[in-house]
Amino acid sequence: MPNAESLNQHNQNYVLDDAFEKEKKAHLEHNSENFKFIYQEDIPHGDALDKYTLTCGVDIGSGTGWFANYLVEQRKYKKVYAIEPSESAIEIAKKIYPNNKKVKYINGFAEEEITKLKLTKPTFFSTMCCLAHLEDDDVSGILKSIDTIAPIGSVLACSEPWGDFYHRLCWNIRPPEWWSEILADWEFEFYNDYILTDPPGRSKGFIAIKT
Repeated sequence: MPNAESLNQHNQNYVLDDAFEKEKKAHLEHNSENFKFIYQEDIPHGDALDKYTLTCGVDIGSGTGWFANYLVEQRKYKKVYAIEPSESAIEIAKKIYPNNKKVKYINGFAEEEITKLKLTKPTFFSTMCCLAHLEDDDVSGILKSIDTIAPIGSVLACSEPWGDFYHRLCWNIRPPEWWSEILADWEFEFYNDYILTDPPGRSKGFIAIKT
C-alpha cells in the first residue's frame, strides 16, 4: 500500500476549503463536454467501453467519483465499485452525486479491497494515472487481485504510462512485458499514438482482456 507521505499528499487535494466547489465545477465541465476526453489518444476508456458492452465496473483510485458515476449515468452500468484511499474524496463524491445508489464507494487500498468483491459477470476495471504513482509491489498486488477475481471476458482499461525500460522520475513507468507477465492470461493492446514529453519518449494507455 502507499506510504503515509504519499497518501497524505494525495489527500491534500480533497481537504482544502474550496475542494468541494473545485471538484463540483470539474464534474460539471466533464458533463457539459459529454466526457469527450475519455477518447483522447492516451485514454483508452472510450474505445474500450464502445467495444465491450459490460454492466459491472471497478474504478480504482476513483477520486471524487466522476468516472464511476459516468458509467452508471451515461453507460447504464448496473453496479460500479469505486475504490479510493481518501475518505475526504469519497465524502465529496457523495455530495456531488447524492442519489446514485448504483455506485458503491469503498474507502481503502485496491490490493486489499478488490479481493473482497463478489463478481459473477465480466467486469470493466479502470485506472487513470493512479498506478504510475505506486511502487512495483503495490501495483503487482493490485493486478494479482484483479486477476484472482475477474471473470473471463473482463476488461482492464489503464491510462497509465508504459515504455521500453523502467524509468522513475515523477512516475513509475514499466515496460509492456512487466504488465503481461503478471497478467499472463490477459490479452494486451498497448496504445502508442500518444508520446509523453515528461518524462520523454514513453507511451501512455493500454487495454487488457482476460481470456
